[in-house]
Amino acid sequence: MECTVISDERGVIIAIGPAPGPVESSDGEGPALWHELLPLEGQTSQIVDVPDDLLSDPKQLANLHQTHRLRDGKVQAIGGLATG
Repeated sequence: MECTVISDERGVIIAIGPAPGPVESSDGEGPALWHELLPLEGQTSQIVDVPDDLLSDPKQLANLHQTHRLRDGKVQAIGGLATG
């Protein structure tokens, strides 16, 4: 699934969330709102495909900053640490 991934200059994942886009209001009334995660100074934001198995496992998702890095536009496991 395409997600916004915010990382530091070394590729350490700081935040992950939905790709930018419209979101319907909670009551379904009025125009859709726009949401987007924005990086702070010294951080980068990229839209990348994140494997569904990472997104569906709360434990792996919570530890993504320790087990994966953002490199070459991909979320990549750090040598052997990504095992559940």
